[in-house]
Amino acid sequence: MLRKQRVFVASALMLFVLANAAPVALGKSGEFEAVVNHLKTKYEAKKVSIPFMWLARAAVKLAKPAGVKSFNITLFEGLKFSKESLDKEMRSVMRSSFGPEWSSIMNIRSRDGEQMYMYMREDGKNIRIALVTIDGNDAALIRATFSPEKLAEFINNPKILGFSLDDEKGAKAAKPKDPNDGK
Repeated sequence: MLRKQRVFVASALMLFVLANAAPVALGKSGEFEAVVNHLKTKYEAKKVSIPFMWLARAAVKLAKPAGVKSFNITLFEGLKFSKESLDKEMRSVMRSSFGPEWSSIMNIRSRDGEQMYMYMREDGKNIRIALVTIDGNDAALIRATFSPEKLAEFINNPKILGFSLDDEKGAKAAKPKDPNDGK
């Protein structure tokens, strides 16, 4: 019994270390931190804690659903900014934070003031994305690394851990056979 407890504690500790080491292994680079620091300092944003994020990141790191190898979400609330200058400032920060290897693939500003900025770059056989959204006084920074080949496979045959997510295939498999069929 004591041995099982030690194995469990060691496994839990290793999972915790791996989950928290994931950003370091990804090269938690200055580009993301520059945007985070800008939101904190310029707009006095308060970072919001997401319970069990480490567990979700560890699960994704192990299962790699849809080719996603790693991800992180950072949420902020209470942004204080001028609606007239926010878009210009954020575009400038994004351009200066992300190097020339990053491509801006989306910049959106709605009539309601919602804003979205998305950058992407190749990282060997993988793709890295960074997405910043600002909605009212809240913001989110999302970053992910994924395999485009695995994502394409998932789109063609959506399965996670062997379970099909395709409604048609799932409905056919779940539907009981009628004994009167074929008579």
